[in-house]
Amino acid sequence: MWFSNLICYKFKQDISYQQEEFEKALEQDIFRPCGSQDLSTFGWTKALGKHGQMLSHFSQKSILVCAKREEKVLPAAVVNELVAEKVEQIEAEENRPVKKKEKDEIKENLLHSLLPQAFKKSSLQFAFIDLEKGWLVVNSGSFNKAEELLALLRKSLGSLPVVPAFVNFDLGLFLTDWLSKMAPPAGFEIGLDADLQEPDENGAQVKLKQHDLSSDEVQNHLENGKQVTKLALDWNERIKFMLVEDGSIKRISYSEVLKDENADIPKEDMLVKLDADFMLASEELKLMLEDLLSSLGDAEEE
Repeated sequence: MWFSNLICYKFKQDISYQQEEFEKALEQDIFRPCGSQDLSTFGWTKALGKHGQMLSHFSQKSILVCAKREEKVLPAAVVNELVAEKVEQIEAEENRPVKKKEKDEIKENLLHSLLPQAFKKSSLQFAFIDLEKGWLVVNSGSFNKAEELLALLRKSLGSLPVVPAFVNFDLGLFLTDWLSKMAPPAGFEIGLDADLQEPDENGAQVKLKQHDLSSDEVQNHLENGKQVTKLALDWNERIKFMLVEDGSIKRISYSEVLKDENADIPKEDMLVKLDADFMLASEELKLMLEDLLSSLGDAEEE
């Protein structure tokens, strides 16, 4: 329940979901394993895994959901090699070149025959909805994967009026200003990692790891026009993370003090522990996100 990366959205209006109705909505798109001819499937699975019974987990003012993807593994190199062998065989036996359309048909037929034998791999994608402040947070470092979960949730619920939380802020300007002045918002401290880049799309990049970001070297980069695209921050000595100019939040780590708050819950009572960890982590993340959003001030509407 400890989210490691965040893609954050905000609801555009007040929301209120009741567990029974919410659960029935998710059941419409419950996960099913791949059939013989499926390349992949995507649907809802139990939010607390084998320790729970529901697709959604309501805890205080938050809802935890989990989507599962299963996909067939067909290495492109293997498929292309088989296609090449088949094309070579036809050209030798029939003494004619095989054109692109026929190659595509050969490939499609091969995929059709190989799919039932292909290995499967699965992955889980967690997200939580904050009913109080209107956050929707996906545990992902990729906007594309987050949008897949949102599309599934929108399909299940019928509507999902959310927008990316930081879409109306030029975060690169904020990050650059914070680092150049060594003056992050109240409650935040600048860490030891940052990425800098010249404004040109193909401009030079500088990646700094475990580096004193207040050093003259770093400040010279900024004075020479480089902008901050990623910056490590520490919120109240409880959560460390990397804030990216596109609004994603990556490499989250939680302080031992925070994680130890639930250390007295026995592992034998895993359902209670998972619920407590989710409550603790989600509440901390919401407070951090509220502080971060309020530090940006009023956004310029698009």
